[in-house]
This record gives sequence, structure tokens and C-alpha cells, in this order.
Amino acid sequence: MPLMRITGVMSGLNTEEIISKLMAIERRPVDLLNRKKATLEKQKAAWDEIRSKLTDLHSKLLDLKLMSTYTGKVATSSNEGVVTATASSTATPAVYSITVTQLAQAHSVASDRFADPAAALNLSGTFTVEGVAVTVATTDSLNSIRDKINAANAGVTATVIDNRLVITSNTTGAASTIDFVDDATTGVLKSLGILDTTGAIKNQLVAAQDAAFTVNGLSITRSTNTIADVISGVTLTLKGTSTAAVTLEVKNDTQTAVKKIKAFVDSYNALMEDIATKLAYDAETKTAGVLQGDRALTDLENQLRRKVSEIISTADPTLNALNLIGITTSGKEATLTVNEDKLTTALKVNPDKVALLFGASAANNYDGVATRLDSTVNLWTLSGTGFLTAKTDSLNNQITDIEKQVQRMENLLSIKEESLWRQFTALEEALAQMSAQSSWLAAQFGQGSTSSK
Repeated sequence: MPLMRITGVMSGLNTEEIISKLMAIERRPVDLLNRKKATLEKQKAAWDEIRSKLTDLHSKLLDLKLMSTYTGKVATSSNEGVVTATASSTATPAVYSITVTQLAQAHSVASDRFADPAAALNLSGTFTVEGVAVTVATTDSLNSIRDKINAANAGVTATVIDNRLVITSNTTGAASTIDFVDDATTGVLKSLGILDTTGAIKNQLVAAQDAAFTVNGLSITRSTNTIADVISGVTLTLKGTSTAAVTLEVKNDTQTAVKKIKAFVDSYNALMEDIATKLAYDAETKTAGVLQGDRALTDLENQLRRKVSEIISTADPTLNALNLIGITTSGKEATLTVNEDKLTTALKVNPDKVALLFGASAANNYDGVATRLDSTVNLWTLSGTGFLTAKTDSLNNQITDIEKQVQRMENLLSIKEESLWRQFTALEEALAQMSAQSSWLAAQFGQGSTSSK
């Protein structure tokens, strides 16, 4: 049953205010613990941000550990309406002259036009498409015949366009001519207008043909417009025909490498700037970063600085440090800056040496800036065993311990507050009793005086 609280009726005391102030004094240890918990939660959130930036840096380093980043090739066409191309890292940088005289086409034929594609045609019999049998019943319409052809998986696609059945080979090239054999008795295909009375194609829409083109004067034919077996490492896609030659240039894809290296620098800088902010102390405002004085974060900062400054002894002596390819340190946070012209030149002239520097080559057992730096990142971020896991586990344990302490103390404070209310209530009751007794005595004395008169 809740305690009935009497507030200064007899004593005139502001009981609630007195107890509130007494409890505020009692709560000071709890307040201190809550402030400590808030600080720990801020530190944990700060470490979570560091983890996120380390994870982003790891993703950028993965690209720099791949040889294809530095040896990639790009193919550019002087007329993409005629031919486009992609090049793999195995392609040889060169310039090619290409003419396209005809594109590969898929054979396509049509039926006669019918009034209603959904109406029964009253045709029956069995015909074959590419050797696959299709049986038609008298109740079938143009639409249902289309569906039966498609369900037969004969290597063709049937559609209905403008009330005509259109059948198109699924492959291109001269060999894609569709083979039809009509029902000898009912002549379904002749009735549809696919074949004429002689058994030949009646309505040919597109003739089957190979692509015909030249590369540096060599005449070539292929059954498809996507061709990967003519220029080693290059896949051509023929788009149109032209009497004028198209120039196709295959060259080192330095821009992709530059973008990936700059992405690494941006990620590294974001991390280092964040670390500097969290460790900083502003003497003017006398405010400290959330992790100011944290030895672990200072160690991480120093490790990262060392890794990007190291000379890679296993790399080529002419390109064995980042500054030699245009990446240098700047500012008190040890962020990096990129001289893009110098970097681009290094990638154009010596892509293999740049790969050695970053650790993307088996030639030096994958020892380089990216691999070394990524090893450090992994030591901090690996799930279960990384330094950050230990750090956040420690903070979580401290937070949990404080929460338990606070809960115990809150329980004791509730008991203490109830005790104070009982004491002050007892005081009010005692004063009320004394007041009642005083009034009774006064009344008794008053009656005695009246009787004596």
C-alpha cells in the first residue's frame, strides 16, 4: 500500500522541497555514473565511426591490390554508331582500322495477315520448326499457335505483330535460316502463309546473314555481331555499316587506375582527419576531442602514417615510395595530396612498377603500400579478433557495469526517499497529536476557570 504523504500541515515545512534537496545530494554518485556512462557511449560511437572509415579504406585498398587495376586496357572507337569495343588487361595497345559492310542478322519470317488473332483458324495437323514438332488443333488461333511454337523450345521466338505470326531465329548468321517442314496432308504452314504452294518461304522479313567486316584490310565474317576471337583481348560489337573506316584504339586504361588511387587517398584522408579531430584539444575553447588522450587511437594514427611513408624495398628502386608517383603528405593530420599529372605519367610509362609499389604483383610476393596498409587495417577491424572488437567490448562491458550499479543505487535511493517521507510524515503526525493534546488541555483549563467563578 502506498505511503500517505503529509506535507508540512502542522510543521509549516516545505517537506517536498526538503526531501528533494536531500535526495539530490544522495543522487550525486548516480549522476556521476550517468555522466561517465554518457562519456563512454560517446567514445563507443566515436570508435564505431573509426571502424566505418577503416572498413571504407579496406574496400579502396582491395582495388589497389589487383594487378588489373594497373594493367587494364580501354578501347575507343572513332564512330560508336558502327563499332564499339571492350578490352581486357591482356590486350595489346594498338590502333586498328575497321570497316563494316554488313551486320549479322537472324532469320525472320511472317504469316499472312488474319482478321482476328484470337479466333479459331480451323486448322489441324503437325509441322516441324528446326526439327521440333508442333501440333495444331482446329480450335487453335494465331495466338495459341504462337504459344505452342514458343513452348516447343525449337530455337526460335514466335510473336504476333499486326495480326501476323512472326517467327524469328534465336541466333544470327547465315546458318540461322529456319527449317520448316509442313504437314504433308493438311498443309498448316501453307494455310498460315508461312510457306507458299511450292514449300518455299512465302513472307521473308529478314534474311539470315553473317557479319562482314575488315580489320586492317583483312576480310572477316562471323555469325554474330559480338566478336571476341578476332583481336586478342578485345571484344568487338558491330552496331552499323559504313563505307568509311573506323579507327579503334586500344591503350592503357590509366584513368581507371588514377580514379581508384585517388579514391584510396580520399578515404585515407577522411580517416586521418577524423582521427585528428577526435584526438584534438582546443586550448582557446578548452574543449577536447571525444577520444583525446586515447593511447590506442594515437597508436592507430602512427601506424597508418608509417605505412604510407615506408619505402618498399622489394619494389623497383625508381618507384619504391608514394612520393615518387606524386602522392605526398601534407598538413598536421598527415593527409595525402595527389599530383595527378605525375601519377598519370607513372601509370602510362610504368604501370607494372606502380603495381609493384602497391603490392599487386607476384613479382615481389605482393609486398607493397596497399598490402601493408591493409594488413594493419585488418588487425584493427577483423571480426572477433581485431583490436577494435576488444576496444568496443571493453567499452560495452564498462557501460553494462555502470548500468547495473545505477540500477542498484536507484533501488537504494527509492528506499531512502520512502524512509525520509516516513520520518517527515511521522513528525507531522506527532505535531498533530501534540496540537490536539494542547487544545484539550487548554479546553480543560478553560472549563476549570469558569467553574471557580
